[in-house]
Amino acid sequence: MSIGNRIEEAVQEFRSIGLVELKEAELLRRKDAKFLFSISHIPVILQSLKDYYRVLEVDGRRAQNYQTVYYDTLDLDMYHMHHRGMVNRHKIRFRKYGSNDALFFEVKRKNAKGMTIKNRIRSESEAAVILSREEEFLNYYTPYENREMLPVLENSFKRITLVSPDQAERITLDYYLWFATSLAEGSIELPGISIAEIKYKDFISGSPFYTELRRQHIVPSRFSKYCIGMAVLNPGLKQNLFKEKIRRVRQLNSHYLNTLNQSKYA
Repeated sequence: MSIGNRIEEAVQEFRSIGLVELKEAELLRRKDAKFLFSISHIPVILQSLKDYYRVLEVDGRRAQNYQTVYYDTLDLDMYHMHHRGMVNRHKIRFRKYGSNDALFFEVKRKNAKGMTIKNRIRSESEAAVILSREEEFLNYYTPYENREMLPVLENSFKRITLVSPDQAERITLDYYLWFATSLAEGSIELPGISIAEIKYKDFISGSPFYTELRRQHIVPSRFSKYCIGMAVLNPGLKQNLFKEKIRRVRQLNSHYLNTLNQSKYA
């Protein structure tokens, strides 16, 4: 059985939650912790957590397709601020969410207290282009202007979303990642890795998900899909602080692909 089928099978064991109820649990102002690990861990993680969380289901699907277009300035100010570890930094993106194809224009800000604050509006743009409504939103929530902005990275992935019964914790499991950049030719697929994120209000220590990751010796790991995608596809960018993360991504992906190839001839 393929890893994708194993994931689909494991996630069917959860009770479901719909979009309307999920919006009530939305954590747009939250703390978060991210984890990088092999996709092969996902079925095991899901099987151990089916009694602790509900899973988002949209149109009968429990793994949603996401598409993202990231914007930055011509000199990639947001990328470099993240690389330097600066606070009060932003990410600006269009994101198409799951089965309903809803497109949102979003601004994320990491403040000095380590909180992630996300603001977004529904977009009528058909090509992820900043129009007048998005420009007004951009000017209100960021120090940037539309004339500085250009689309620099495309990204797609599958996502499973889990929500705790008290709705104080939300977990996302992203896998089957793909990246392409307008700044260089080519694209890259990373089918062997998974990025998990725990979004929480107060404390992470009591999280069943966090406990299970610790049991599997998976530790928190700062990870930005935007920055890693840009660094991998644009090797000329300054990326000293990302090199260890990139090495780990390549290692996990290569190991998965090698295992996959070996299984074909076993």
